Amino acid sequence: MLISLNISNFAVFENESINFENGFNVFTGETGSGKSILIEALSLILGGRASKDLIRKGSKSALVEAIFDISSNNCLCDFLASENIDIDNEDFLIISREILENGKSINKINRKTVPLGVLKDIGNYLIDIYGQFGHESLFKKENHIILLDSLIQKELSPLFEEYNKLFLEYNKKCDDIDTIKSKLINKDLKIEQLKFEIDEIEEAQLKEHEEDELLKEIKKLSNIQEIKNSVFEAIKIMNNNSGLNNVYSILNKIKSYDDVIASYLLKTEILLEELQFFVHDLRDYSEKLDIDENKMNFIENRMSLISRLKRKYGYSIEKINEYKNLSEKELKVLKEAESNLSILMIEKNELYRRLKEYAEIISKKRKNAADFLEKQILKELYDLNMKNIMFKVNIERKSNFSFDGIDQIEFMISTNIGSDLNSVQKVVSGGEASRIMLAFKKISSDIDSSQTMIFDEIDSGISGKTAQMSGIKMNYISTRHQVICITHSPQIASISKNHFLIEKKVVDNNTYSTVRRLHDEDRINEIARLLSGMKITEKSISNAKELIEFSSNI
Repeated sequence: MLISLNISNFAVFENESINFENGFNVFTGETGSGKSILIEALSLILGGRASKDLIRKGSKSALVEAIFDISSNNCLCDFLASENIDIDNEDFLIISREILENGKSINKINRKTVPLGVLKDIGNYLIDIYGQFGHESLFKKENHIILLDSLIQKELSPLFEEYNKLFLEYNKKCDDIDTIKSKLINKDLKIEQLKFEIDEIEEAQLKEHEEDELLKEIKKLSNIQEIKNSVFEAIKIMNNNSGLNNVYSILNKIKSYDDVIASYLLKTEILLEELQFFVHDLRDYSEKLDIDENKMNFIENRMSLISRLKRKYGYSIEKINEYKNLSEKELKVLKEAESNLSILMIEKNELYRRLKEYAEIISKKRKNAADFLEKQILKELYDLNMKNIMFKVNIERKSNFSFDGIDQIEFMISTNIGSDLNSVQKVVSGGEASRIMLAFKKISSDIDSSQTMIFDEIDSGISGKTAQMSGIKMNYISTRHQVICITHSPQIASISKNHFLIEKKVVDNNTYSTVRRLHDEDRINEIARLLSGMKITEKSISNAKELIEFSSNI
């Protein structure tokens, strides 16, 4: 239940705090006073879109805060626990949204910052808002199945939980079967082609980094003569160089004068010896260098083979081997395809049987709900001055399973004697659709899990007795749910338990809207205004008193 709504710097509201009670709460006020802004504030709490345009002029941010009593809302408490959101000892839930100048918002639940998605999920447990254009959902045929299912949601939820699992499994199995069937087309030709490709790659015996090694070898063989000439020149230079021998002779003359010189002389001897070994090794290497035409041809043929395989199977040896591995798997699948297809068909048929079983149970429950709705809605609509009508829930079978079962639902209606049943969206007016939806809300009020139901100008297009009966319907709903209604109807306002007035004032060129609860004389005056318009007369006051007295006996 919504306990209070606090609004700061939000559109025309500067600082307002509204305390609600259980039962039937009504808001009235002149057109443009801010009634729709109040609904927008509540929509924000439920995760609606935030806009910087909602920030009051001259303010840097806007704040909307709602406090709920969720002591009897067990489903919501379980959800909050799953989201690690703590509830205080008094079972209060405080939801706030602060809108910033950049259009972003800070969302909090019990002072803990949460993503916007969590607010939307929580909103489903708290409030159901039915706006003045809510009847338009009736004009969309695809919504009819949703409306019917909402009457038996508790029964359908566990069934759909299992049905949806089976539906996903069944679709996947069908996809797997289609995939295998497509593979079986020209199966023998594909197997022959795959075997040829695998054998071709295996025969090549490709090694990792082989291409790099071959390129290095080609580079060496292509420049063999230059290598030989350069090595010969290096040997010649080292043989003719007497520099190191001269160093040895000089140091040898003075070695007796200093022991350090003797050590350097020893190092020089070692260098001379190593130089001789180096020249010898270089000469051996040079003599072994030769142009090997056979080797060159082998390498070129090998490179040609690798290039050809790269063009066919991948841009590197690694990719060629990957292609081979995939081909081997594909070959295995093709060889086993027929036996696998048989197994999959058996599994698919079993899933079909189970899916059909659940779909039939769901369909049966929908037929029972349809029978109930057809009878109850006629009673409710009769009260709302829609007499001599026929209403039928048309249920047809779909050709295939879908996410919502095998039923196609459409509401059919006849609003005049002698007229044939036709689609609701083709026959009823906006006012009639509003009454149908109110009747539906009345029927579903015993089932709806939302603790607070909001009706935003549902009286649009109705007046007099019909408006009064609409108020009676909402008053009935308020015995099971907290009801908040925005209305222009004196008949509806007179039935309410708690009456609030929204007023707009201009002070120092600034517009302010305020909310106050009406009692006694103030309430009589407001009902009189709704009855007579701008000028309140003694007659309208008398009529207002009479209307309130009559409504109090309902």
